[in-house]
Parts: sequence; structure tokens; C-alpha cells
Amino acid sequence: MEKTINKGGVNLTYIPVSEVINRLNKVLGVANWSFRILLCQRDATDPEFVVAHVRIDWSMDNKLGVSRDGFGGQKIKRNKQGAIVDLGDEFKGAISDALKKAAQSFGVGLYLARSDDAMEMEQVIDASSTPLSEHEQKWENFKGMSRSFNKTQKDKLSSAWLQTYGNKPKPTSASDVDNETLDFLLAEAVAASFGGTVVSNS
Repeated sequence: MEKTINKGGVNLTYIPVSEVINRLNKVLGVANWSFRILLCQRDATDPEFVVAHVRIDWSMDNKLGVSRDGFGGQKIKRNKQGAIVDLGDEFKGAISDALKKAAQSFGVGLYLARSDDAMEMEQVIDASSTPLSEHEQKWENFKGMSRSFNKTQKDKLSSAWLQTYGNKPKPTSASDVDNETLDFLLAEAVAASFGGTVVSNS
């Protein structure tokens, strides 16, 4: 569903916003994501552009919230007499652009922004790696996040563990943690990463 547009003499590949929304619906679930328009107005420094700020909110089983922001813009089109053709279209275009940028940080169309060299290298690494089970991949995701934590984030994760599991030893590998505990650790790690709190409806 890729399209091409020429900007400044350069052909750029893009994905229509309808396909981005369709992808979010399929992967995240229609009821699990929404977006908010935080800003959409003519630019203060250059009124010939409309700028927009959009935030995508995603929840997983109503327990975990993750948000991504995107910014977009659209140049106002004028006819030969200098009158604006359709300002509504420019506002819509700026919002669509911002929505696509926010979705890209979730991975939708991310390959369009990556270099060919980076993707080729990733394919070589993936081809030479032994596939991990879903459980092992979850563990690797958790370890990858927690390794980069600062002291405050580590303390937050330790506190959550203590409140839920008391003095039970913390797992050190995928083999000594069950799925329920691993899901708990992942949720708390993501919350610590974004400075949020895991909310349960139970």
C-alpha cells in the first residue's frame, strides 16, 4: 500500500493514513487504542503552515497504558489569485501526518525511516540467531528494559516486587519464572520506564 510523492525534487515513499489506522486496528485491537489531537493550528512563526500534535494512547487488557506523540505539518495551498484553496484539508493533512509519526514509534511503517544497511544487518543477525520461545522473548524484553534503568526506576521495580511477592527470590533466568510472574515483571518494567503506574480493574 506504499505511495510515492515528490517533495523538493526527491521521491519519498509513504503509507496512507487509512492503512496506518487499519494496521493499528489489526495489531493493537480497535478497542485498545485511541488518539487525541493536542494541538492543530496555523504555525505562529510561519502562518503558511498548519502544524499538529497528536498522541496515541494504547492499553493492554485495560491494565497498562502506553502513549506515543507525533508532530506533523502541512503547507497551505493557494490558488492563482492567492486565496486559500481549502484550509480544512490542510488541518486534516497535518493531523494525518502527526498520527502517522506517532504510529511509527509503535513500529508502523518504521522501515521507511530506516536505512537499507541497518535492515540488511538486522536480517543477517536474525537469520543466524536461534529463535526464542515466546516465554524466553518476554524474559529478554524484561531484562533489556531493566538493564537500562536508573536507581529510581530500579527502586520502583523492587518496591512493586516486594509488595506483590514479599521476600520471594527474584528470578534470574527465563527457566525459573512462570508466565504470570513474568507478565507482572514486564508490566511493572514498562510502567517504570514511562514513570507510570500499572492499573488493574480487578
